Amino acid sequence: MGAVSLSWHILSFLFLLLLASSDAASSHCAYQGPIVRNISNAFQSNFGRGGLSHITIAGALSHGLKEVEVWLQTFSPGSRTPIHRHSCEEVFIILKGKGTLLLASSSFNHPGKPNEFPVYTNATFIVPVNDPHQIWNTSEDEDLQLLAIISRPPAKIFIYDDWYMPHTAAKLKFPFDWDEDCYDQPKDEL
Repeated sequence: MGAVSLSWHILSFLFLLLLASSDAASSHCAYQGPIVRNISNAFQSNFGRGGLSHITIAGALSHGLKEVEVWLQTFSPGSRTPIHRHSCEEVFIILKGKGTLLLASSSFNHPGKPNEFPVYTNATFIVPVNDPHQIWNTSEDEDLQLLAIISRPPAKIFIYDDWYMPHTAAKLKFPFDWDEDCYDQPKDEL
């Protein structure tokens, strides 16, 4: 099975499993649309972050999901996520491109020196609860596109300024960028 075919099957499965959202013409904060939709019409933004394109395919605040959220993210060459952690599990599927996963242990008060793992088309990996991590598009000429699936949405994200500064505490960012417009009630803690 080719990479494009595999990616298509994964996306098709997620659309059927998670009851995707409404068209971009509707509010991206309230599910009102069809079960099946064209992802090209979904609300997309970089949320003020150069090099990022984010689409919430199925989400807590935008679609009423309670246990899982699915994001499609594209990073231009050289762009990356902030160093961050969150109190939920996260599964990644690399749809195209290559990059680096930086991952540290949550057993420290600060991230410390992260382990580096190469990521590439059709790779998948899991980030454990509260483990600081960062994804970096290391390509000079190709986008890195991935699906991110998180548990217990909406995510409370803690952002670090640096991997190596023990006196730098993580800063809570909640609701996170793509949830800010939609958030109007406290998260139901399980």
